[in-house]
Amino acid sequence: MVQTRETESEDQRYLEFVDRQFVPDHEEFLVTTHVPRKFNSAYHHHASVEVNFLRGCELEYSFSGHRVTLDRRRVAVFWGSIPHSVVAVHGSGSIVNIYVSLAQFLKWGLPAEFREAILGGSVLVARDCGEWEDAAFSNWAADFANPDPAWRQLLLGEIRHRITRMALQGYSVLLTSPTTVAVNVQGAAAMRHTDRMLRFIAENYELQVSVDDVARHAGLSSSYAMMLFKQTVGVPIMTHVNHVRLSHAQMLLATSDAKILSIALDCGFNSLSSFYAAFRKFTNMTPAAFRLEVR
Repeated sequence: MVQTRETESEDQRYLEFVDRQFVPDHEEFLVTTHVPRKFNSAYHHHASVEVNFLRGCELEYSFSGHRVTLDRRRVAVFWGSIPHSVVAVHGSGSIVNIYVSLAQFLKWGLPAEFREAILGGSVLVARDCGEWEDAAFSNWAADFANPDPAWRQLLLGEIRHRITRMALQGYSVLLTSPTTVAVNVQGAAAMRHTDRMLRFIAENYELQVSVDDVARHAGLSSSYAMMLFKQTVGVPIMTHVNHVRLSHAQMLLATSDAKILSIALDCGFNSLSSFYAAFRKFTNMTPAAFRLEVR
């Protein structure tokens, strides 16, 4: 993960959070390792599935203002589009991060309950941890430097098998999503289109995006984009856009002193009243009450 971010002004600290470097192409994945540190930026997000494995330390995240602690030597998986930030590191060690594109993740044939929990915003952690975990994740981080396509496919296959084992053997839910999705796995082309739509929303949620904008970015007609998105993700396009906006609003309420009106506008809402209505429906509380609760 990136721990620092250069901005043109202090005001941009809460406006530019998307890390496109952690969004691999639809057939690709990324593996990195580093010493984890508390974020200097408010938070970040990326339209890819993230896998964490900690060695010698524990990590405390904030997901849209909700605190989650990841223990050492436990495999954790979450949807990186949910705004998140490292707020504390306990102990001295390292972390291996794996980033998998949505299209790749959906090709893995994981149990529906598992993949829907991930894409709905839950944070899942493997219950089992074999002695081989440290060596496996260390090897994956080192082996990723080999650009040979056959070697990369072998590496991806090993990662896929580890996540499949987690889904089948059992996992704990550290953070339950406030939303529910019903992911319907389609063909490869449909997954690529859905991946493009989700990326576009994740990177442009603060703008006045429309269904037509999302469809155009994916190279689809509006009617087909709406049908495909609903079938694949389980909710209409604009419902998902609002969920993304509200997740970011929660994070800003938890991490900044910005006025609620400013947060509403920065997250893509065109009025305070529409923001309040959507926020109450999403969280069953007002923005002010949420800010008090998470601080």
